[in-house]
Amino acid sequence: MTDLVVVLALGAICWVFRIVFVLLVPATALPSRIRRGLDHLAPAVLAGIAAVELTSTVGSGDLRSNLLALGAMALVAGIAHRFRNLSLTVVAALAAVLLIDLLVR
Repeated sequence: MTDLVVVLALGAICWVFRIVFVLLVPATALPSRIRRGLDHLAPAVLAGIAAVELTSTVGSGDLRSNLLALGAMALVAGIAHRFRNLSLTVVAALAAVLLIDLLVR
């Protein structure tokens, strides 16, 4: 029960932060340098999540799953670099994870 309370509290706090920044600090009020930096926020967060997941996968798996994970990461990074489209990159990553999941079993 306490875990549920913590998750709900964190969700509420995150929601309040999002609403406060949208309502009280509109993007038009920010300096142009910060607005340009916000364009890179989503890819940076995704790269951080991918790096953590890849590190945990490669550190604990066997050789085959390590190579599959590294290959998938290289493929997704190549797609991201080539097309510069966040949606396409996310779809490619999801497809790679699904394919790895099917191949490893």
